[in-house]
Amino acid sequence: MARNAKRPKRGSPAPAPPHGIVGDCPEILRMLREVRRYARISLPVLVFGETGTGKELVAQHLHRASPNREGPLVVVACPNLPPQLVESELFGHKRGAFTGAIEHRVGAFEKADGGTLFFDEIGDMPLDVQAKVLRVLQEGVICRVGESCEKRVKVRVVAATWRDLPAMVAQGSFREDLYNRLAYCIVRLPPLRERGHDVVLLARALLATAREKH
Repeated sequence: MARNAKRPKRGSPAPAPPHGIVGDCPEILRMLREVRRYARISLPVLVFGETGTGKELVAQHLHRASPNREGPLVVVACPNLPPQLVESELFGHKRGAFTGAIEHRVGAFEKADGGTLFFDEIGDMPLDVQAKVLRVLQEGVICRVGESCEKRVKVRVVAATWRDLPAMVAQGSFREDLYNRLAYCIVRLPPLRERGHDVVLLARALLATAREKH
């Protein structure tokens, strides 16, 4: 919500903002200014925030406001990646590359070509996969599992986590070089307990959504 926008009257639902993020506290307004600035460039963005603070909404806003808005926005939920199929999910595979590979598969990077790839909870990504993701960010190429030829992709990466990645780097559970590559632009989302009147605005927005559905 813009700083000069009128507050909704008491009892009225909060208007839905175009970016889907409800709030007008100073921390949210500052964050939105950062997001608008970062959206104009193609560098990776790293979003920090507790669970439920709206990290995926920020990724959607970054994509819609970016030059590659006409391309796809592909979401990869890192905690849900099956360990034995991580490379296939991200880079795709050739038919017959392994047992059960009965057809060609396009991976997330290739699906997001020309658009944005959002890694949700990247702190849960295994170390060996982190190395392969880093190479894609550095070289801009992928190789499907079972193939030797490389394919060039142009993807803007947004990653989010609730974890303390610098602490994980110090512990050796997250690659420092990948962290440095992702952290060109950092967005920090404040928890709801620090957002004051935004609690009221969010409650009105949720009630308005529930009323429309029911």
